[in-house]
Amino acid sequence: MADPLRIGVIGCGAIAQIMHIPYMVDYEQFDLVALSGMNRSVLDAVGDRFHIAQRYTDWRDLLANDQIEAVALLHSGSHHDTLIAALDANKHVFCEKPLGWTIRETQEAQARAARSDRTVQMGYHKLYDPAFAYAKEQVKQMRDLGFVRITVLHPDNALGLSPYRIRRGNGVIDDGHKEVPPLDQFVQAQIQGAAGGTVGPLVDEALGARTDDSRLRLAYGFLVQSVIHQIYTLYGFLGQPSRVISMEVWRQGMSLHAMIEYPGEVRVTLEFHYLPYLKDYREEYAFFGNHDRVVMQLPSPYLRNAPSPVIVQGGDGELAWEKRIVVSYDEAFRNEILGFCDNVRQHKTPATTIADAVQHAQFIQQLIDAAR
Repeated sequence: MADPLRIGVIGCGAIAQIMHIPYMVDYEQFDLVALSGMNRSVLDAVGDRFHIAQRYTDWRDLLANDQIEAVALLHSGSHHDTLIAALDANKHVFCEKPLGWTIRETQEAQARAARSDRTVQMGYHKLYDPAFAYAKEQVKQMRDLGFVRITVLHPDNALGLSPYRIRRGNGVIDDGHKEVPPLDQFVQAQIQGAAGGTVGPLVDEALGARTDDSRLRLAYGFLVQSVIHQIYTLYGFLGQPSRVISMEVWRQGMSLHAMIEYPGEVRVTLEFHYLPYLKDYREEYAFFGNHDRVVMQLPSPYLRNAPSPVIVQGGDGELAWEKRIVVSYDEAFRNEILGFCDNVRQHKTPATTIADAVQHAQFIQQLIDAAR
């Protein structure tokens, strides 16, 4: 077995605590050397929980650590600055979504990566779900695909995180159910988190003359932070679309409906609805043809090892049949992080690249430009 990959983590929020760090600690392929987080109290709480001795409140100090071969960028906001700095420090990079908040940011990161021999892998975990590979093969076998429907019903993240103990610092641990604020207060907090602060100027850059439309600001934030999952999965199934036909935005930006065109008269509808108070996450990719149908259903991304059923339908004359397949109970987050280690050690090109992220950023800009 090769020597463990000496890795540092930048960002110690919920998804890092639930998924990435536990797998790095649990598998011998990794030596988790150091952790960085801006909040000292959270940093120490997570470092203590996972027994990580080296801790930095400034991620630049972590990158200066010569012990570290690779970094996982798990922090919130844009990863443009940290990714470029990590490559400047000669580190391999695992980068959670989104790579950047705009086309410009993603292209600048791509240009820097092109001048490096380091491995850079995007953290598009749904493409590492065994159900995806199975469903994609079934879609390839369809005789005449005509229509695709992607639907997401998204509760507030606090409800999805309730099975876990999330370290928030100063002795505070989120454990169990957490009340979601009233709707108006909730929407304003979402706008600030998705389109304010350090990412505010980047949202301005993307929206152009429509920066004062709070509905579009929230919609853009959702596209970049959340709907990016459905976008990269759509690309994984069908590749790059021909064009965006239309996009509707309503409910203050919490509901999106896009119509997308693919070659061969194939149309895709993409629906995303943030419905904060009902703890029932639903995500479905449904492919319809004259002769057969394929549906992939994904559970909440916060549920470890929950399967993603694939339903295949077909028939012959009067005969119709339906098959429901549980491909595996393997965890997509585990597969992607172990895949990153293998890509570094074997000098392989990742399945999810910066070039992909640039295409997705361009598509997000097309969606928001079409929004009304």
